[in-house]
Amino acid sequence: MKNYKKIVLVFIALLPFTGCSPENDIKIAEPTDYTFFQEFLSNTVDGNDINIEGWTNYAQTGTVKWKQGIYSGSKYAEFTSYQSGQATNVAWLISSAINMDTRDHETLAFDVAQAYVSSAANSIELFISTDYNGTNVMSANWQPIPFSTPPLVYETRFKFFSSGLIDLSGYTGNIYIAFKCKGSGTNFSLDGTYEVDNIRIFDKK
Repeated sequence: MKNYKKIVLVFIALLPFTGCSPENDIKIAEPTDYTFFQEFLSNTVDGNDINIEGWTNYAQTGTVKWKQGIYSGSKYAEFTSYQSGQATNVAWLISSAINMDTRDHETLAFDVAQAYVSSAANSIELFISTDYNGTNVMSANWQPIPFSTPPLVYETRFKFFSSGLIDLSGYTGNIYIAFKCKGSGTNFSLDGTYEVDNIRIFDKK
């Protein structure tokens, strides 16, 4: 996380906390109301690698992994290649297995923020796999899933926006959700930050 985040958040406090997406805005309920819910409350040390039972935190290129993010009591997953010293960083954060046979009309939503991201090459992507074995990331089949990314503008950095509603009703059995980020620790235009929080799957009728 870049050192000037505190200064930035003083300004952002004057803005609404959550990005506007009226038709897709979903209130956070109790975890028992969801098929799957992850809000990273187990984070304990800001900047440490995320280590959640059943999850995979994998550096495909370079050594940077997804980090625990903690700020003013808020906890989230964070990726940044800032000051990594490596030309390319690619990291995956993959959920534990999620059983899609317990409900109908399953829908995925999550909150996502960016900071200092100015290039499409400094990206965050969402994938789903039905054949990931929990170990071999690159041998699994990963289906890219479109979602609403946060606007890449200076004024909304570190501000969470809704991913929108993502229909998962066509999946059966176990699935895995993956967030993949790309960046660079040697190219200033590619060392931005992404944050993810409140990942939930629920029955939307």
